[in-house]
Amino acid sequence: MASTSNPQYQHFVPQFLLRNFSHPYKPDGGSGTTTQQKKRKSKGRNNTQKYEKGKFPGDPVIRHLDLTATPPCIDEKPVKRILGQMNMYDDPDKPTEQQQKVERLLSQLEGQASGIFRKITKAHENKEAGLRLPRNELCVVRKFLFLLKYRNQRFYQRFSHDSPEGYIADDRELVREYMTQKGFTRPLEVWLEAIEAIITTPIDLECKWKKELPRLMYTMDATWFIKDFENYYMSLCTPEKEKDEFILVDNSYGVFEGRNSFVRDGKTGKVEGASYTPLHMFAPISPRLIIVLRAVQLPDQLEDKDEMTRRFKEFQKELILGPKEFNSEDPEWGGSLLAGLPIAKARNNYSKVVDGRLVMTESEWKPSKHHVFDFVFFRIERRHVNVINGIFLDNCGYCTSVVFESVSAFQKTMEWFLTAPCEIAGKTLAGTDAQVREVALNKMIDVARGWGFQGTPVIRRMEEPLMEEYETFRQMILNRSRRVGAWMRGEKDAATRELEEMFRDDEDRFSPKSEFYQLYSSLGGSYDTIPEDLDQAQRMWNLRVKIDSWSSGKVAEHIRQRNRELLLEAYLRLPPRRIWIYSNLQKLTIICLTLNLKPDAVRDMKVIFEGPETTIIRAKQIVKPGKLSELIHRTGLNDATLRKKPGVNLWKEFDNTSAGNETTAWVMKLVFEDESASIRYCGIPEIEEAYESFKDCLWEARTELRRYSPWFAKIMTELMVRMGIKKVFTSGVLGLEDKVEDSLLDELKSVLFEVTYPTPPDDFRWK
Repeated sequence: MASTSNPQYQHFVPQFLLRNFSHPYKPDGGSGTTTQQKKRKSKGRNNTQKYEKGKFPGDPVIRHLDLTATPPCIDEKPVKRILGQMNMYDDPDKPTEQQQKVERLLSQLEGQASGIFRKITKAHENKEAGLRLPRNELCVVRKFLFLLKYRNQRFYQRFSHDSPEGYIADDRELVREYMTQKGFTRPLEVWLEAIEAIITTPIDLECKWKKELPRLMYTMDATWFIKDFENYYMSLCTPEKEKDEFILVDNSYGVFEGRNSFVRDGKTGKVEGASYTPLHMFAPISPRLIIVLRAVQLPDQLEDKDEMTRRFKEFQKELILGPKEFNSEDPEWGGSLLAGLPIAKARNNYSKVVDGRLVMTESEWKPSKHHVFDFVFFRIERRHVNVINGIFLDNCGYCTSVVFESVSAFQKTMEWFLTAPCEIAGKTLAGTDAQVREVALNKMIDVARGWGFQGTPVIRRMEEPLMEEYETFRQMILNRSRRVGAWMRGEKDAATRELEEMFRDDEDRFSPKSEFYQLYSSLGGSYDTIPEDLDQAQRMWNLRVKIDSWSSGKVAEHIRQRNRELLLEAYLRLPPRRIWIYSNLQKLTIICLTLNLKPDAVRDMKVIFEGPETTIIRAKQIVKPGKLSELIHRTGLNDATLRKKPGVNLWKEFDNTSAGNETTAWVMKLVFEDESASIRYCGIPEIEEAYESFKDCLWEARTELRRYSPWFAKIMTELMVRMGIKKVFTSGVLGLEDKVEDSLLDELKSVLFEVTYPTPPDDFRWK
């Protein structure tokens, strides 16, 4: 190890921001720096009176609640010695001259950002309505804001360990895998590398940075930065009332407003994080100015007048929180406490408002260095100032300081926080940090009692819900994160690579005379369309995985399933040939993951482009054109699902008297997962017509069906009707013989009633 660089106090909140919260030090409590004091400063500081370092008269100091003191107290501290740590960004394993490289890079970024922030504060001090920022300056601010969160003390503590085993966060396996890949020995190297990558990667107009960054640093944190950059917009807020102020704590730049869920591991009893949904994030600039980052899915008056934009945002919203209204201020069902915050996106010079709607002024829009953004200083009510300050106070369990300017404003803020209902002020003791938050709350109460506070603090405790298989849940999230990470790095998953290899290497299989090409071309494809269809199918699957991953743990499973159905509904409008490729990619992935097989082993099973979907395609003339894609997809998905349990007899253990039977439940899901899974909607007119006749006869003859619950009776009716249609399928009753040759009709019967619409055998005995 190289020799250690000189000790240096390194701020995780830059001094140029801290100075906005400072005032000149007045040891005698006087009115400011006197002429005599100024003379003393100009001549030097050697006089008979002893002063603390950094606390000479006139030096910038910050008033703060010191949470590290015993007992906690309100004190003043030099700007140079607050919200920082010794050698925080140093890498002792590097040569001496490189150990402080990250600190130097941070200083350079702060130099760029400080000038922009000075423009913001100066415009506010001059009582201007707002200010204009060009795109390049806005990009600097957004990068700087993310790093204010990522560089703070909590992340230092998370990564600062001597070995990979010291890193114990939920993504520990992913971080350790990354360390092995990079040859890192300490988690701190992952963190420092990420900070350097974010600073040195320019936000270019072509958006190449979004592809480059995941390859330069730990992918999941790169994804986090990209999501923050794209999924939140920036606004500037100032208190409406002159005496209201914002406070600042160690992690003000890292906390959020939104749902944060915890569970108790049923096996270990340990409290673990389940999901979190940031709706608003914050960056205090001064006691009178704050940046609020708002999730783009929240309502926007101008944007939402466009019907397609509004519907897409609603779809995104439900992926995150479920079907409740996003603009509710009821946090009990995932709403936002700050939904009523009167903010909006900055206006720009590439759009205009026409008849109350946003209209683009550029026919072919793309990011330009000439784009500018007009920000407004939004005046916000005291209730919103209190909520924001309350979020800071509620999350300062690990903090050292609560910074403020006006003592009276801070006292009012503290008293509101301690007595406000928990529904709007937090103070709910649950989750992984419940103990440290309780300690911090008690310190605040003691300090408030010291100045005469006599109110009754309102605090509540909550039990975390039990999750029996938490580790299974965590591993599922990790596996999805791995797939998202590979996608973000531009890597193709094994299934996609296998498909590409099949197209590239197996020339006989894909020659014009091959069965694949004959079927593909019968669906309107050609050699020219294969690359595009393969690429689009991969993108479709990536989006499916991405949506599943990002909504996991955040919404109920039935909501996630409905969202999958909405996405599939959109996909099924695409050409059937593309759905066929997508279906095979999906099938290959499912079989590989379920049976733990390599893609080449699955190829040997002859299920990829040789599965039952080929029969559907060869008989496409009897299928309604608008239903062909759906029939291909359902057949492929069911084929993959059935192969999860090779050799299983679907009907041997099926018990129509017990929906709790494992096999019965599995069959029911396969047979009738949703209404569209009924053979009634198969898209073959002859079967759809026969369905109605068989059903009517069945309900007249089998009166015992009325004994079952409506849902179970529907399942039994479906199965019995399938059996009836299966019996007459090749008998001439349906009239299909005139449209399909006999051999193909027999093959189609097997596919439809064994795979697409699983049906009990003719000798099946109902219990």
